[in-house]
This record gives sequence, structure tokens and C-alpha cells, in this order.
Amino acid sequence: MHYVELEKDLLHQNDKLAENIKNNMDDHGIYVLNIMSAPGSGKTSILEAVLPELTKKYRIGIIEGDMQGTADADRLAKFPVKIHQINTHSICHLEAAMLERSLLNFDLHKIDCLIIENVGNMVCPADFFLGEDDVMMVVSITEGHDKPHKYPVMFSKADVIVLNKTDLMGATNFNRDIFYEQVRALNREADILEVSATQGTNVGKIVHFIEHGIAHKKGHAHDHGDGHGHDHKHHHHGHGHHHHD
Repeated sequence: MHYVELEKDLLHQNDKLAENIKNNMDDHGIYVLNIMSAPGSGKTSILEAVLPELTKKYRIGIIEGDMQGTADADRLAKFPVKIHQINTHSICHLEAAMLERSLLNFDLHKIDCLIIENVGNMVCPADFFLGEDDVMMVVSITEGHDKPHKYPVMFSKADVIVLNKTDLMGATNFNRDIFYEQVRALNREADILEVSATQGTNVGKIVHFIEHGIAHKKGHAHDHGDGHGHDHKHHHHGHGHHHHD
């Protein structure tokens, strides 16, 4: 199976590069958040909701991943953040090599937090470690309660799961109990935050999660080698990569 070997090699190369990125971010004390979801779950709406608060205290860099266009980056241009757009064209995820090139556009001494808005896709982004500290997965009420069962890899790798568009709960047949049961079968650790980005409901919980990550990273920026470095769980790689047709 040459194809499988080729893919394994590709993921191995990606992980090695991602580790280099992570070490670089650690040295600069930059907290890196990788946001993943299906198209239309509300990643950009969530950023629009949290950036007014975050930018009061922190210097934020954003990398926007899209197959084409700059629609999401354009929506965020009104905030005092540094944004760089990556267009992947036919590729359905960001890769560490893309990120490494993109980082040349940032002065890493002037960033406290780097937020990566990955390409909208429920499968491919979960396989590619980008050197992030945390994976935030966004899933919306309108996508249905069975998504964890259908897309287990992304749900299992998430450090925090944002259940967005809760204001539409009454207009759908979304079953919260089934959703939680399916998530917990895959991931017992991740926080689940129920929010409505457009209504502003519980957006403060996302802000708090990101602020905690930034504070933690600042506190451990120069702790290499003494055993007290980063203690977030690293399940992003080494768990076997799954290919999905």
C-alpha cells in the first residue's frame, strides 16, 4: 500500500515542522489556538464576538485559512489585529509548511496570541498538527446532534468544543443529551461551551478560555528543560492518523 506509506510520511514531515513551530512559539511566549469546524459553523462570527474584548488587553495575530477568497479576513479587518490570509486552493486543510511561510509576515515579538482559523472541513484539518497549544472545535446546533458519531477524529482531538447557535435550538430537533453522550464517548476532557456568537450569549466563556491559555503560556515562556513547561495535553499527533475518503 504505497499510498498509505506516502501519507504517513507526509504527516510525519508535517508533525516535525509543526514541532519546530511550536518550539518557536513557546520561546516567544505566544499562545496558539487552532479553530476547526465545518463550513458555516460560525468560526468567524465567534472571532467577531471575542476580539473586542481580547484586543483590549492582548496583541492578537490571525491566520485565515480558506480555499479561496478573503471574505473572512475582510470581516475581521475592522479589528486592531494583524491578519494574514492563506488560500489553499484545492487543499481542504492548513499544513505546517503553509503556516511556517505565513509566520514570516508577523513580528513574533509583538504577538501574545496567534489564532488560526482553519479551512472549513470536518475531516482533513484534524490530521494536521500546526504547533498549536489548543484545538477549539466549533459545531453548530443546525448541523445536528450526531456529528460526533460521524466525525470522531476532530471531536476526540479538541481541547474545547464550542456548541454555537444555541439561539436556534428551538427551531431544530437537536438533542443535547445525545450530543453530550457522543462527545463524552470520544473525549472526556474537553470543555463544552454552549454559545450564540450572534446574540453574544456566553461569549465571555470563550474569552476566558483564550485568556487562560495566554496567561498560562506567558507564565511558562522560558521554562524549557526544568520540567515545568507546557502541560496541555498533546494528543494532536502520535495517535495514528486516519485517512477518510
